[in-house]
Amino acid sequence: MAYEKKIPVDLDCPLRLTMSLIESKWKSCILDELRNGEPLRPSEIHKRLPEAAPRVLDIQLREMVEDGLVEKTIFPELPPRSEYRITALGQSLLPIIDRMLSWGKQHMAVFEKKYGRKYSNPE
Repeated sequence: MAYEKKIPVDLDCPLRLTMSLIESKWKSCILDELRNGEPLRPSEIHKRLPEAAPRVLDIQLREMVEDGLVEKTIFPELPPRSEYRITALGQSLLPIIDRMLSWGKQHMAVFEKKYGRKYSNPE
């Protein structure tokens, strides 16, 4: 049984359409990890986003493949292996993600004050 989104994509509103492609907690992070064009195996994506449940990442990767944001290559080997790579359509969302990163950096102090510092910033 294939996974089906609970809320249909709203094609009447460009903002809602865009949000539906990157709104989940991890899709923007996945695109950010794939941004350099280097293919990553699912286990590598899981290692880079350890806070995310593997099942959730797998569902979101599958949705991103269906939406054309990433492509999945399955190698006919034993054991089989697969890799994900960002597509041109996925690359076209990177400026939006870059603006989100920039906004987050600009306003981080406001939210550190509100929520406290829970995670260390690797940069």
